[in-house]
Amino acid sequence: MVSVKYQKVLYDVSPHDFKILDDDHVYKMSSEINHSISSSSYRHIYWSTVAESGLITQQVSLVILFTILFVHLDTNNLQPINILIINALIGLIGLFLYRQHISLKLLQENFKTLSIFLLFGSLVSPVVFTLTKTISTDTIYAMSTLMMLTHLIFYDYGSETAMVQKALSFSVALFSSVCLASRLSTSFHTFCLVTSAVLVFALWPELRKYIKKSSFEIFSVLTIVHILGCIILLFHLSMLHMILYALAILFLTFLCPLWLISLQKYKISIRGAWEEAVVPEQTKDKFE
Repeated sequence: MVSVKYQKVLYDVSPHDFKILDDDHVYKMSSEINHSISSSSYRHIYWSTVAESGLITQQVSLVILFTILFVHLDTNNLQPINILIINALIGLIGLFLYRQHISLKLLQENFKTLSIFLLFGSLVSPVVFTLTKTISTDTIYAMSTLMMLTHLIFYDYGSETAMVQKALSFSVALFSSVCLASRLSTSFHTFCLVTSAVLVFALWPELRKYIKKSSFEIFSVLTIVHILGCIILLFHLSMLHMILYALAILFLTFLCPLWLISLQKYKISIRGAWEEAVVPEQTKDKFE
């Protein structure tokens, strides 16, 4: 005969675990959480969030820098050959930074990929150059602006959410670049802008992730360099656009983190015995 004290149950849940929290309990729980965090902790969290927002700031600045490059190519203030030389130097520096140990075989593979890209780009540039001749310039600019906004919305900023679409983000950025490149004066200008788009929207983000993972201090310096570069270049183009850019950066870098932290008091996670058990990473390492 089995004792009543020891029941044969695989999983038992107390009715206390399923109690419904009323509004008053929720308010008290939120107040306790807020009072338990000191002002110094809030300052630390705020500045950490500001530093992490540098990824958003950099990506917005890259879109602005690419637009400035298009404007200078369109007005013939920059020669395409100079842009290609700068792109080649940046690509080589990025390769040596990203690949710490470079072998001869790796250089051959990279050179092969680069040759295929240059050959394919030079062949396609005349087609891209005449691709949108029947479409008005205002339509092209409006469509390019919409595509760049879509790129910024769906870009991978490091959060694992369903909204992040890497392929869509890169595709719309490249499509916008092709539309802008079709408005330049020659096919060589078109090839130069498309090459710069691949460098800016495909290669540079990967190198930037590597830099952030290796040294967050260097990543923060890159954020400042992006902002200063945009401000200086926009100052020579338009004072109004420079002011709008500075206000947008202030909003994204300083006000949005403050807004995000202020909303944390409304976030409540109710946990109980009904949830699936999660093994901590430290425990996993011990068993492995």
